[in-house]
Amino acid sequence: MFIRAPKDFWAGVMFLAFAAVTIVTANGYSMGRGGRMGPGYFPAMLGWALAFLGVVLVIRALVAKGESIEPIKLRPLLVLVASVLIFALAIQPLGLVISLVGTTFLSAFATPDARWREAAILSLALTGLVSLIFVFALRLPLPIWPSL
Repeated sequence: MFIRAPKDFWAGVMFLAFAAVTIVTANGYSMGRGGRMGPGYFPAMLGWALAFLGVVLVIRALVAKGESIEPIKLRPLLVLVASVLIFALAIQPLGLVISLVGTTFLSAFATPDARWREAAILSLALTGLVSLIFVFALRLPLPIWPSL
């Protein structure tokens, strides 16, 4: 058994892993039936659909030639993980605006092609959009500015 398309193979394995977690989690809820669905019905069906896609991708990876996997680049991975952690730690003391501007600005530099002006425009636009949606439209109780 030779893997001819590593990218498809690992994508299929990932789909199968997500499917397993979804199906196991859905079994803890009532299924119901097709006409009267319970809370576990949709997650279970989604899990089985993911499992089907995973099996198709794994079989395809064993039969058809495909792309190889590029080596993992650490810079994007580390910058994005750091920016998510910084956001999680900064949202309460600094508020949504400052933490989101900083996080978006930092995450823009996960790629070496990033430019300061584009990162600043992106972070300001995203912060404005997120504030409008989550704070004003959905009325989520997020601190907008630092609490003094």
